[in-house]
Amino acid sequence: MSGSFFGVQLALDLPQGNPLRMQLADLVSESRAATSLIAQRTCWTRAAALLDRALPTARLGTWDLIRVRAEHEYEEWASGLEAMAEWPLSDFGDRGRYVLATVIMLISGGSNADHTLGDACDLPESDWLRRSTYRRLLTVPPTLNLTGVLGSGLYLAPRPDHPGFSHDVLTGAGFEYLESVRD
Repeated sequence: MSGSFFGVQLALDLPQGNPLRMQLADLVSESRAATSLIAQRTCWTRAAALLDRALPTARLGTWDLIRVRAEHEYEEWASGLEAMAEWPLSDFGDRGRYVLATVIMLISGGSNADHTLGDACDLPESDWLRRSTYRRLLTVPPTLNLTGVLGSGLYLAPRPDHPGFSHDVLTGAGFEYLESVRD
């Protein structure tokens, strides 16, 4: 099966107790229970709105659209994000205030959803890390024909009861792929 992988990850400066952080955590739980297409669209619409509100706090980020070995990429991201939930508190660093908000999708190759994502991601390299680009990409999931979505996930790490990642951790080993978000 051919497909496409789409992923967006943002390091948001949302310290523990920030209401937006709790709203995102609640939405992650809600999204896991959304099985119907209507419930999924509702969750993606709410996720886009919440992430848009959080976007001014984004300090680091990455995104990608991969059309080769998409299934492998999706599984790799998903398993890494699930494993992060089991990390000990010490792995997040001292006095952390950042959370990683992540959207991943596996899309049927050649589907309408695949074409929509391709159009949204067709940007000059000079714009890849701009806040406006992340805003554009985060609005795409609720517009997709969800029948072309083979898998999807919304993640927030660390858990809401943890303080958060420190900046040093997110700019260190294992997170080299995150780059500064530009205005």
